[in-house]
Amino acid sequence: MFNKPSQSLEAAFEELERLAKQRDASSESRSGQGMTKTSRTHSSVSDASNQDESSAACVCGHHPLAIYLRNEGNLNEFAICPACDAQPRCEDCQGTGQLRRFNLMTLKDDVIPGACQCRTGRRRAELLNQIGFPRRYRQTSFAAIQMEHLGQNNKQTQKLNDCRNRVIEFCETTLPFLNRKGPAPEKIFLTLLGPVGTGKTHLASAALKWLVEETGCSARFVDFLFLLSQLRETYSQNTSEEKILKPLREADVLLIDELGKGRAEKAWQLEKLDDLLNSRYNEGRITLLTTNYLPPEFSYDPVRSGFRTAPANESFWEQSLPERIGARMYDRIVESSVFVDFIGLPSFRRALADSYLERYKAEMLRES
Repeated sequence: MFNKPSQSLEAAFEELERLAKQRDASSESRSGQGMTKTSRTHSSVSDASNQDESSAACVCGHHPLAIYLRNEGNLNEFAICPACDAQPRCEDCQGTGQLRRFNLMTLKDDVIPGACQCRTGRRRAELLNQIGFPRRYRQTSFAAIQMEHLGQNNKQTQKLNDCRNRVIEFCETTLPFLNRKGPAPEKIFLTLLGPVGTGKTHLASAALKWLVEETGCSARFVDFLFLLSQLRETYSQNTSEEKILKPLREADVLLIDELGKGRAEKAWQLEKLDDLLNSRYNEGRITLLTTNYLPPEFSYDPVRSGFRTAPANESFWEQSLPERIGARMYDRIVESSVFVDFIGLPSFRRALADSYLERYKAEMLRES
């Protein structure tokens, strides 16, 4: 094309620009196809038999985005499955992870490290490892929620399914915002409340994990009581609490587990937590909360929960959420939250314990 003497310099640049746009469009088309292939239905997040959805991103059919949980001794982290790794087989980057884009100013290709779509799984695995998940909740998914303890109780099964669907619906409303393709949703907080052992932390963790996998957003998990202890430690050591609060304040999505648990010994501790939630409220950041404490309009019935009286040393039986965290913090949560209540659902932990005790009693009777 450049050897033709009849072609002007301007025409040559137009031809180069056309070719560059054509190449970029082709690259974006391939990337777009990759993105749609990584999108998964909620009911089959951990379904190894779903070959149609996972085969595009995973060779062995077990790991969407090629991410799996590697367990080696004390090591427990998200990593890329060697069998599913798309990078060595990638035709766009030839296994380098780099993309090339034509620069009209230099008339050369610019090399963009790590920009290839085949690197998506690695980037998402790194983000998942930064969340701070307790080991127990790293394998959570919407599909893996505990239902066996409900037995044939269709009413309770339907309620737990409704809770899961409402959490999924909230997550889906946040996708355009977290993908930088739309404004923040009207409700930016998701608050899961109800008795212990009903699956609140499991569902909230599944939501947090799913959002990171789908959007590549930054996220953090923090236990409320542990956060209080960290703040106390900074006070005793006369150090700034900003090192603890800043990552929580700036994360795209934050999960605070067991809100209201424990006792803030100093007024400034609640002030710092109020500042954290207020900052996220003002900046429109997605925040997930779980708590055993209820709004003032609701209360627990110990008898219906399997107790003769309210258990000692568990203040959520008698205290409401605003009494634990203060009116100001509660007011912002009420305004900004989608509430999902687990009231009336039994504890799966107690169900497992009861099942074990029944088997133990049966064995003792056989031996006697």
